Amino acid sequence: MAGLAIGTFALVAYGNDYSYDFKTGKIIQNGHVIINSVPNGIRVEADGKLLKKKTPYQAAYKVGEHTFALMKDGFWPWNKTLKVVAGQVNLVRYVIMVPKSPKTSVLDTRASIIAQSISKDHRHIAYVTGGTDAGLYTLDVGSTKPVKIFAAPLATETTPAEVLTEVTWSDDASHLLVVSTANGVPVHRLLAANGNDEPVNLTARYGFNFSGIRFSASNWRLLYWVSPDGLRRLDVGNQTISGVLAPRVQQFWVEQDRVLYVQQTALGKSLWSIDNGGRTEELIQVLPESDAYSVAFARYRGEDQLAVVPAKTGTGTLYTGVFGDTPEAKTIAQGVTTASFSPDGQFLAMTAANKLVTYDLEQSFIFKKSVSYTVTDHPGKLVALSWFDNHHILANRDGKLYWSEFDGTNLVELGQAYGPFAGYGTADDRSVVTYRPDGGSGVRITQLLIKQ
Repeated sequence: MAGLAIGTFALVAYGNDYSYDFKTGKIIQNGHVIINSVPNGIRVEADGKLLKKKTPYQAAYKVGEHTFALMKDGFWPWNKTLKVVAGQVNLVRYVIMVPKSPKTSVLDTRASIIAQSISKDHRHIAYVTGGTDAGLYTLDVGSTKPVKIFAAPLATETTPAEVLTEVTWSDDASHLLVVSTANGVPVHRLLAANGNDEPVNLTARYGFNFSGIRFSASNWRLLYWVSPDGLRRLDVGNQTISGVLAPRVQQFWVEQDRVLYVQQTALGKSLWSIDNGGRTEELIQVLPESDAYSVAFARYRGEDQLAVVPAKTGTGTLYTGVFGDTPEAKTIAQGVTTASFSPDGQFLAMTAANKLVTYDLEQSFIFKKSVSYTVTDHPGKLVALSWFDNHHILANRDGKLYWSEFDGTNLVELGQAYGPFAGYGTADDRSVVTYRPDGGSGVRITQLLIKQ
């Protein structure tokens, strides 16, 4: 695979690590390598030589590239080439030895699943089922007791039947937005996740087409959507709808404590931010022209990071300091379509159907240089991608679920994937929740124990 891993974190001046070079007759400074693994106690191979030491492992190495391997019966082997730099430490603290036959449990089996969503804390799943058991179900991860909290209304003499199509969680996992269609017309409802309260039909109550509506990040009672007039906010707490917060809005994204949106201006398209108090700020005055954009936002080491990919150009750009006086822009990738940050914001992944480009912000902070990894030989077309944890990626590629590290290395196939759905890491970072065909026409929600 393309790209050499440098490790996810580097420490400067770890001890002395000096040695005497008999060829040159000089004292030279080495670098240091530290490798931790789950599970620990695994024998290490360095540059093709099996060592007596086991993980957790550390040793000084001469400057240059060195190849390391970890192997254990019943687990897929781990391999990586590290670039050793004088006076620096490669701290490889993210190694997970993936079992070849992980312990598997089936959480639920349904005839079909039309839509699904996992809560931000990765403790709860919501999914819309079809067939004879059609409805909205919730399930606590690790439990095998799904709860049906809503079923779409059936047809009456005066109203058509509804078909459930979408579901999303509020950030605090207390509420759900569920979308259905009746004769092709969308109907939006707000539900308490515990199923105790009567669902609120937002469409009927307020008389708006709420297509694309989303929860705010800080308060489930505040929701945003783009009406024909522009960006608006619905407050279900006091049952009010705001005036137009911003006109001529093309797209918007809810990111942490603010909403980002693309607005058509006299100069072209620009990117703006608005907080829950209604304060607006222009972040990027002129965006590359495009009909659609992929936008991701994160904070890393106290600094705001904004990634933008215009669909038309496929150029992935990272903007830093967008809320300050000296914003900077850096081109990360070409020919990509989407952008996403790892949960802690250290890595920025930009993807296309058969490409993964990962940018390491930690290296940029410490050494003031760009470090990115590009992989173009992954199998299959990318259907969906998610982060398992801060260093591992789950990707649905043509109906198979793959596990890899942030830079695309140590790729492992975890089995079949159902529909367009990605796999997810659980809240304890030990298991993968995935949707799998059950061998017939149905689907199983399955949990795989990865960390042993």
